Amino acid sequence: MARSRASVRIEIDYAGIGRLAKGDELRADLQRRAERVRAAAQAAAPEMNEGAIEVDASTRVGRDRVRGIVVARHPGVLYAEAEHRFLGRAIDAAGNA
Repeated sequence: MARSRASVRIEIDYAGIGRLAKGDELRADLQRRAERVRAAAQAAAPEMNEGAIEVDASTRVGRDRVRGIVVARHPGVLYAEAEHRFLGRAIDAAGNA
C-alpha cells in the first residue's frame, strides 16, 4: 500500500505566546501554586531560637513572562534551609495540575 506524504507548515504566533506568558490566567495559576508551596514551606519551617520564619508567596510580571515567587524571611533562614531543606522540599507542593 502506497503512503502519501502530506506537507505541514507551522507558523508560530510569538506575540500570542508572549500574551499567554504574561496573561492573567497564567498569573492566577502561578499564584495558586506559589501559595501551595508557601503553605508547605511554612508548615515545615523549623523553629528558630528568636522569632519565626515567615514565608510569603507572590507573582510578578517580568519582561517576558509571569513568575511565581516564594520567599522565606528570617535572619537565620540560610542556615535553616541548609540544615532542613524546608523550602527545597516544599516545591513539590506546586503540583502538576
